[in-house]
Amino acid sequence: MVKRVEAYLGNIPGIEYNFSQYIQDNVAEALSGVKGENSVKIFGDDLEVLHAKALEVQCLLRSIPGMADVGIFRELGQPTLNIRVDRVASARFGLNVADVQNLVVNAIGGNPLSQVLEGERAFDLALRFPEGQRNRLELIQRLLLDTPDGQRIPLSMVAQVELSDGPFFIYRESGRRYIAVRFGVRDRDLGSAAAEAQALVNERVELPRGYRTQWDGQFNQMQEAHKKLAIIVPLTLLAIFIMLYSAFGSAKDASLVLLNVPFATIGGIAALYLAGEELSISAGIGFLSLFGIAIQDGVILISYIKTLYNQGRHDVEEAILEGAAMRLRPVLMTAMLAGLGLLPAALSHAIGSQAQRPLALVIVGGMVTTTLLTLLVLPVVFGWIYRHYPKSVSSQSAY
Repeated sequence: MVKRVEAYLGNIPGIEYNFSQYIQDNVAEALSGVKGENSVKIFGDDLEVLHAKALEVQCLLRSIPGMADVGIFRELGQPTLNIRVDRVASARFGLNVADVQNLVVNAIGGNPLSQVLEGERAFDLALRFPEGQRNRLELIQRLLLDTPDGQRIPLSMVAQVELSDGPFFIYRESGRRYIAVRFGVRDRDLGSAAAEAQALVNERVELPRGYRTQWDGQFNQMQEAHKKLAIIVPLTLLAIFIMLYSAFGSAKDASLVLLNVPFATIGGIAALYLAGEELSISAGIGFLSLFGIAIQDGVILISYIKTLYNQGRHDVEEAILEGAAMRLRPVLMTAMLAGLGLLPAALSHAIGSQAQRPLALVIVGGMVTTTLLTLLVLPVVFGWIYRHYPKSVSSQSAY
């Protein structure tokens, strides 16, 4: 739907448009202060400089493949009436700045002269020129001022009256002004697109002294989540290794079972690639779940082979063949339970699937490679390791 609407709007010159959702905008504004998936905030004091730099950033972002809905949260553009008093000319006629200000306030703005009481409420009573006399520049320039010597001169003789673009909204954060350039990412992963945008902006946009940029939105949340996962994943694998070591009583067996982690990773990454999905946070959580299931498959197979081997009635090859045959069904049941259960979510393209689909794809794809490699490769590695080691009867009690 977005592509069809975008194709239609793209044929209309002179308009800017953006695709968003109401609740999503509110959540984004609560997190970053800007209604947009991602944004570049330029902090500074001068609104004109901020607007000029925002235009440069906008032009650079639009040149990056995958960038969509690029736009500026404009702060300038409100028609503003500026009246600058010429102090030298005013002094020549015996006027001061306050005399000019009083004329402008009374004639255009409306100066409260009294109050009107309605019950318990009081309202200011203001007096000013009719709308037709104060909404045209030439009429304002011809407003008459009374001088101390009795002359009446037009306002244009002692002040410069002009219309210009002024601010209609000023964004602030932590007490500083900023202007925001929003952007989204389509048909490309967020990480590489945002990294390219940051590098390009830092290289091409020169900010004056005291000005700085800040990147907010989904990209920041993704970076924070990646930092947490960079800590959680190693700690999870370490905890699994410790539990395996306590169960097997051998670091060699624990490391052998951990081989299922790369076996599972291969299938998860392949499933994401074939489905055209990116390595998102949802996929990262899927990998954590996948590792647990893969480790369980490894424990089911290796523990049984070790039991047969330690009983003394089988050599290594016989224990491997019988153990793999007897544990084929449990391994397949474990894999099919997780894989078939999440298969509908992995194939879904409905609303909301962008969150659950990467997780499901990782688990379904990982279960395929885990099952095959657990049954075919893991026994071979076990035989290669144990062919030159004596039987460990003491570890039999672990099973």
